[in-house]
Amino acid sequence: MYKQIKWLILIIPTLTIWVWEYVRHEYLLSYISMDAGNWLSPLIVFLITLLFITRLFVILERIQEELHQSRLLQAALQERENLARELHDGIAQSLFLLSVKLDHQNLGDVQDEQLQSIKKTVQEVNNYVRQSISTLKHPPETISILGKDSIHRIIHDIDWDPSMKIEYKWPIAEIDLSAKEQKGLSEFIREGLHNIRKHAIEANHIRINLEALEAGWKCFISDNGQGFIGNPFLKEGSYGLKFLKQRSLELGWDMDLRRDSGRTTLVVWHTK
Repeated sequence: MYKQIKWLILIIPTLTIWVWEYVRHEYLLSYISMDAGNWLSPLIVFLITLLFITRLFVILERIQEELHQSRLLQAALQERENLARELHDGIAQSLFLLSVKLDHQNLGDVQDEQLQSIKKTVQEVNNYVRQSISTLKHPPETISILGKDSIHRIIHDIDWDPSMKIEYKWPIAEIDLSAKEQKGLSEFIREGLHNIRKHAIEANHIRINLEALEAGWKCFISDNGQGFIGNPFLKEGSYGLKFLKQRSLELGWDMDLRRDSGRTTLVVWHTK
């Protein structure tokens, strides 16, 4: 279509002159003087150009912009793939080797307790890096609306225990969310669910709710696990929660983690 538009831009003025001159000499010569015809020729070409070619230019510019965006997206995907490969070949493999070496250590009881703590931290970091690699290998969301299909896909990308039941209420059409907010919420839900899978002991039921506020919105992720003790944001290995807290601050959102009615609820909200 790009080539067709370029040819039309070249052909239309020539074709207009040819048709005008033919009609003028065959049918209008006795009605229009030579001078008047000469004045009308550029005017007709101008009007036809204004009517058709300007529209073709708009289409052409749109196609060029789409091609430009496609190239940018392709470059971004390539960078994500390169980063995922570097993480896998570098950090992930180093963490795996470190974990293997720690497994072969044989130390005393006190040191063994410290060793177990180190091994657990290494394993958490390793899992987090591998999760990041998996995320980078998937293309970023290209849909304009974070709808129920997107939530369903995020849920099923995670390896859940068969007993886990997940419910969600997602009235996205009723809430005005920007593309940036939708992307941030996608990250929030994905990381929140990963955090439940890794840390929520005996949890078998999850709820995801998006609610409209008078001026803004609020999103909840809750589970019926045993809950947490102390401040989970200060706990070693809570990289997911720390990431969500930092991301929320960057987006200008408020975030909280609380225990209520036998459920642990991670909530983020934004008032406009």
